[in-house]
Amino acid sequence: MLLFALSGLFGKWLTVSPIIIVFGRAFFAAIAITSLLLFFSKQSIAISRRFYIPMLATGAVLAFHWVTFFYAIQLSTVAIGLITFACFPIFVSLLAPVFFKEKFHLSTLFQALLTLVGISLVIPFEGISDNTLLGGVLGILSALSFAILTLLNRKYVVSLSAKHVALYQNAVASICLIPFFGWLPMAITANDLLLLALLGIVFTAFAHSLFNHSLKQVKAQTASIAVSLEPIYGIVAAYFLLGEQMTYVMMLGGALVIIANVWAIRTD
Repeated sequence: MLLFALSGLFGKWLTVSPIIIVFGRAFFAAIAITSLLLFFSKQSIAISRRFYIPMLATGAVLAFHWVTFFYAIQLSTVAIGLITFACFPIFVSLLAPVFFKEKFHLSTLFQALLTLVGISLVIPFEGISDNTLLGGVLGILSALSFAILTLLNRKYVVSLSAKHVALYQNAVASICLIPFFGWLPMAITANDLLLLALLGIVFTAFAHSLFNHSLKQVKAQTASIAVSLEPIYGIVAAYFLLGEQMTYVMMLGGALVIIANVWAIRTD
């Protein structure tokens, strides 16, 4: 979770477009996972053809999720980007009955309301800049798209290994972003390239490998609650490494969002 949380800081450290950030992240992650499968695990990277369409769809959603996430951070702050993204378990609870025809729980509405109150405290709508407000909206879109990605994975690719899912989704995500290169300045420094490689290999491929390995030892619900701690790690890191400030009201809002998420996960 610490590695996942620190990945948000790259949105401030890198000066390139979020599209370039996500392309680099996904590209280097796909290369790292391919190397892991072929040379360390001695596994084939091939998958059944019936998974091609699900991988294309989920890879595109992953690209959208990451692009909106890094845009949210660049336009506002790491804290706003992480806290708004952290409401994705609420979207999962709201959308799961649609995807799987599961019973809808009334508690989900109260969890969603608590999340909205928390976000309204994190993003004070009076006296803020248009960029900060847009960043908050993009953070919520990032959360919604990640919830959709989670449900699509659960529905269509649950029988694939986590490494193969990560490989193909990252590969597709990077390919989806190539058509946008013609509209972007492509001046990338050696430092940018190094940071992108670090983001893709350590903070994406390695972090996901650790998370997937942990699921062999702990319950998925426990791991999901640990995910809710990601904003805390990220906000503390942004305070010390970027000098970002948090007001007591914003801290209260973040706490409400995290409480709502833990509540949603425990009642899932």
